[in-house]
Amino acid sequence: MDVTIPTSWKDINIDTYIKLVPVLETEQEDITRVINILCVLTGKKREEIKEIQLTDYHKLIKKMAFLFTEIPTKLESKRIKLDGNYYEFKLQAENLLFGEYINAMETLNSKNENVVIENLDKILASICRPVEKKFGKWKEKKMTSKLLQETVKKFRDKMSIADAYPLAVFFCNHSKELMTNIQTSLIAQAEKITKEVEMDLVNGAGGV
Repeated sequence: MDVTIPTSWKDINIDTYIKLVPVLETEQEDITRVINILCVLTGKKREEIKEIQLTDYHKLIKKMAFLFTEIPTKLESKRIKLDGNYYEFKLQAENLLFGEYINAMETLNSKNENVVIENLDKILASICRPVEKKFGKWKEKKMTSKLLQETVKKFRDKMSIADAYPLAVFFCNHSKELMTNIQTSLIAQAEKITKEVEMDLVNGAGGV
């Protein structure tokens, strides 16, 4: 049976990595681990993996060696190209949708060690926004619920973990800053709404 697998972290998308982490971290027999890894990397069932010839099995083991090396953590650029579209990394709490705010709070307050990995596509969609170049300048697209869902799906299916992981590391290192920014943004918005309501009341009273 001909089996093709990724040979570097560049070839692993976010969806595959999320499925791969529990396999790599769980204690198990070596042969069981290899079978489970191959199931994730190929999308094939255990019964199919067991049909691989022994000579091919040893070749696959060598190709899988990169899984036991560290993923690059250096953030090379704040703007990335993905599937023909551009996305720019920003920590701007005021641009979050309410649903993103809820997800960010749940993630930052969770005691689950793997919560960042499990929600990596959603986190990156919150801090890495779609942008387009107009008149020589990069401009962020207006985020809507529909665009957010499309971005999350594209990141999960298309973004390499080699590109995503440095952003995840940056997010973790600046999570306190993000939480502070979110709280500050909420207070500012609340004050703005309060002032607008007060002005409406004043104007309304003056018009009676």
